[in-house]
Order: sequence, then C-alpha cells, then structure tokens
Amino acid sequence: MKPRVVLLSDYASARGGASVLALRLADLLAARGVKVTLFAGDEPPATEPAGYRTLTLGGAPLLAGGPLSAARGIWNRGARRALAGYIATQDTPETVYHVHGFLQTLSPSIFAALAPVRHRTVIHAHDYFLACPNGAYFDYRRRETCPLVPLSGNCLTRPCDKRNQAQKLWRLARQAVQDRAAAEVLRDGSVVLLHAGMEPLLRRAHPRLNTEVIANPVAPAEPVAAEANRGILYLGDIHAYKGVFEFAEAARRAGIRPEFVGDGQDRAALAAAYPEAVLHGWQDRDGVLRLLRGARALVAPTLGPEPFGLAPVEALSNGVPVLVSASLLVAGDIRRLRAGLSFPPGDVEALARLLRAVSARDGLVRGLSRRAPAAAARVSLTPDAWADRILSLYDRILAAAPFPPGATPAPASAASRPPAEVPASASFGPARNADPPNG
Repeated sequence: MKPRVVLLSDYASARGGASVLALRLADLLAARGVKVTLFAGDEPPATEPAGYRTLTLGGAPLLAGGPLSAARGIWNRGARRALAGYIATQDTPETVYHVHGFLQTLSPSIFAALAPVRHRTVIHAHDYFLACPNGAYFDYRRRETCPLVPLSGNCLTRPCDKRNQAQKLWRLARQAVQDRAAAEVLRDGSVVLLHAGMEPLLRRAHPRLNTEVIANPVAPAEPVAAEANRGILYLGDIHAYKGVFEFAEAARRAGIRPEFVGDGQDRAALAAAYPEAVLHGWQDRDGVLRLLRGARALVAPTLGPEPFGLAPVEALSNGVPVLVSASLLVAGDIRRLRAGLSFPPGDVEALARLLRAVSARDGLVRGLSRRAPAAAARVSLTPDAWADRILSLYDRILAAAPFPPGATPAPASAASRPPAEVPASASFGPARNADPPNG
C-alpha cells in the first residue's frame, strides 16, 4: 500500500534549497502514484502543479511580514490551527508528514499540531536550525565554527549573530519555544540528515534522535574535460560567511581573475574591494550550467560546517574539480575520492597555493576531472534513488507506528466534521483545500 504524504514547507514555490527539494520530492512521489499534499505557509504557486495538491496559508516571509512578524516567527497561531484542523479531518494511518522548512512562514508552532502524529513525522534537516539558534553553528563575529552547546550559558551570552545582539536574543527565544514544542516529535519522529557529520552537532542539543542519512539528489551529467577550461568559479550566495572575500583575496595573490555566480547581501562590498573579480550575478539554470561547465575548477570556500554543498557536488557531476574548505562536511569525502583538494577554512594563503596549482598544472586538473563524476555518485544520490530512499523510510515508519496501516481506519466522525480551527483568513483555494477524507 502506498503512503499518503503531506510535505510541509514555508514556500509553495521554489525559494531556496529546502523549498526546491520539497517541490522536487513532490514531483517524484506523485510520478510514483503517491498521493501528495503540499502544505505551505505562503501564497499559492503561480501555476497549480499537475501531480499533487497544494494547501497554502497566504503568509509573508519572516522579514517581509510587517510589525507582527517577530512574534509570528516564534509562534504562528494560524499555521498551528490550520495544520491541526487538517490533521483532525484528513489524517489516516497511512499518512506521513514530512517537514522541509518551517522558520520563514510556518514557525515552530506546527510541531504542536504534529504531536499527535509524531510517530509518522519526518523532519528534513537541511541545516542546523533544529539545534542551533542561528542555524549554522557559526560565530559570525569571530568568523569561526561554534563549539558551544546550544542554549547553554556560554551560548546565551556569546554575541555570535550575523546582524546584532537583539537578533540573537530573538533567536534564543525562538529556539527555546521550538525545543519545547518539538520535544515529542524529535523524540518519536525521524530526522533526515544530509551527511553523517551532522549527527554529533544536532545531538549537542537533542541527544535522543532517530536519524537517517539520505544525501541530496544530483542528476548525473555528461562530464567535461576541465583541463581545457580556464575560469575559476564560485557558485552560490554572495555572503561573507560563504568565504567569498577569502576566495577573492586568494585569487588576487595567485594572480588569477575569480568569477562569481550568484547574488547576495555582500555583492556590492565584494565588487568594491575586488574590482578585478567577474560578477555574473544571478543566473537561470541554463546560465549556471553554461558557466559551470566552462570552468577549470569550482571553489567552495565556506567558513562554517555546511552539511552538503550542492554547488561542489554538481560541479563534480559535470567533471569539474573542486577546491573545498575543510569545514564543508563533504570535503573529507571529496579529498578521499581524489576528485578535489581541500584547505583550512579561512586560510587565504593555502587557497592561493591551490589556485596556482590548478591554474598551471593541466595533468593535475585532468586527473581530478576524470575522477569527479564517480565521486559525485558516491556523495549524492540520483533523483530517483533519493525518492526511493525516502519512500523506504516512509514504509519503515508506517510499519513501526503505534497504529500501522490497516490497523485503525480513519474515524468517520472526524472525517465528516469541518476543520473548526482553520482560520477564515487562511488562503484555501477551492482546488487546494484538502484531500478527500479517504481518497
């Protein structure tokens, strides 16, 4: 029997990594005949998806939500009521609830609604927000990985936020509320990790977790001969935390012209400090692939312990070697598979030496390039394999749940009564309202 799946996401359209993966999973599951509902906190998508239904709440992202957004970001009562109402009227023993993103529109309040179905809840940890108030285990002031236990005394007093201390205090309050609301779900539900290296970091805050490592999907590509290319590329958010200034400085010392693909809050500062850099700006998918496949190497200079790193793995899939900061969790895998080179995070001179080497040595780049596609296949999954792994997890969760499929039918009385807690202001379009009770 196929499961029914409710994917929970801040966004019903592609707005960054977690939402992109939620939508990709919805498409892949629907193609397998799985009944999927996307429960999102924002506005409906411009085009209704063909394979699944969306239920949207009409909310605004956290930083665009007006004066009440700070309180709503900690506890969105409307989102909790809407999800509780959906569960009360639409839940079946075959339904799995899969959380992909909740901090921009939905808020930690959804965990209160999920508590009754916690054994059938999956949380996809795309970052460290389940444990760390700033989501990165990174001290933005000291520009170093944070070794502290979240919400410990030292954490409470450490000024680590990328904006200011008032923002840190707000994040601490949200984390405390989230930890309390999600305690049962984290204890009895399942947490998907992108890399095994995430586990010890999350367990600092939550020692009892049921985890499953499922790497992100990356589609195989026809590899290029990277030694024939010249450009050295960065792909991603233009933010100091990503190490973009260190890359630009290392490139200057190495005598090469760095290229940046992407946008972000530090783009203007980067352009002013390093006018020789080529800033391609935001690109669509075709533009990204054109620039990536024309690169000799890709640099991933992040300063903190990022869980996966889609850009370097996509580069490997396309036959492009990578120079990766050792703080990236997949850096050790890439180095072991001899598809790239790594350097200590923030070490500009070490990166400059690697840039000189890959710029001058065709043989080095040729060897890395030839091994890159196989390395990508080892550290990621194809989209189909990714969906299969997630479906296998769903099957095991349902088999182990207190009321496995077929043991207890959905109560007819619950199915027939309206979701009284769903607020009238929620953006439930007639085609997006909810699934039939037993459909």
